[in-house]
Amino acid sequence: MHQSDEFFWKRCEQKYYPYFHEPSKVIEFGSRDINGSIRDYFSCSSYIGIDWRGHNSAVNFVCLAHEAPFVPETFDTVASASMLEHDPYWKKSLAKMVEVLKPDGLLVISWGSALNTPHHEDMAPDGKFHGLPARRVIKHLEKLGMYIHEFQYERSILEYERANNLEIDIRLTRNKQAGRGTVVLVAFKDKIYAKGGQDIDPFLKEDGI
Repeated sequence: MHQSDEFFWKRCEQKYYPYFHEPSKVIEFGSRDINGSIRDYFSCSSYIGIDWRGHNSAVNFVCLAHEAPFVPETFDTVASASMLEHDPYWKKSLAKMVEVLKPDGLLVISWGSALNTPHHEDMAPDGKFHGLPARRVIKHLEKLGMYIHEFQYERSILEYERANNLEIDIRLTRNKQAGRGTVVLVAFKDKIYAKGGQDIDPFLKEDGI
């Protein structure tokens, strides 16, 4: 994972503690361990990881995300890190994530957005990279009935951590490409929990693509 990813998931583990720990039931979409696993941030009663690329220690079910064999409203927390940009079926996958989430559940995802540099084409079922502008993903989630609580570009994450006295290289926060890289999002099915605002970035111009 990128440094900004690590900061984001660690912050979420602290901010949304009940959703990350006992007795929550969690499912991760795109769980294969590539450069570290977000599973390390969870200590819940049930954690299921699915990925289409076959078993390793972080994969419990082998299938495409949108074909996950779980009944609706099963999980307290749905998580996905750096998967959507490698998924040609991303709209169906988001629909599945929303479907299996409980009415009071939490959705936490990160992905490569807008002008994100193509990488790891072999991770995609179709062998292609699918950089997804944040605007498209957010609008689709809203269409599916989700309410956005947090949304940030990579640059904002790094600036936030640097402001809190963490050792962040200032060059990272000034890198114009940083804002086009990782995007992070927290959303709820129930509007009463979605009380964000200060942590919702305005869209970058590139996200109008």
